[in-house]
Amino acid sequence: MKQTFSKTVSLNLDGFKGRPTTLLTLFKDKAKQEGWTDNEINEVVTEAERLLDYDHLIETIRSYCTT
Repeated sequence: MKQTFSKTVSLNLDGFKGRPTTLLTLFKDKAKQEGWTDNEINEVVTEAERLLDYDHLIETIRSYCTT
């Protein structure tokens, strides 16, 4: 997993135990609120879903979040 942007969103994922779709929706909504472009959001989501692995998805999204 490589981080392609230095941008982050203010989203605390500590203890998150939910469905991948819920996490992706949270990330997309928060990123949009914080001024990310659709392209930036889509690149992160594409990388998160690339391996079809829940742990990879969580860690990818987490790498773009700050608390």
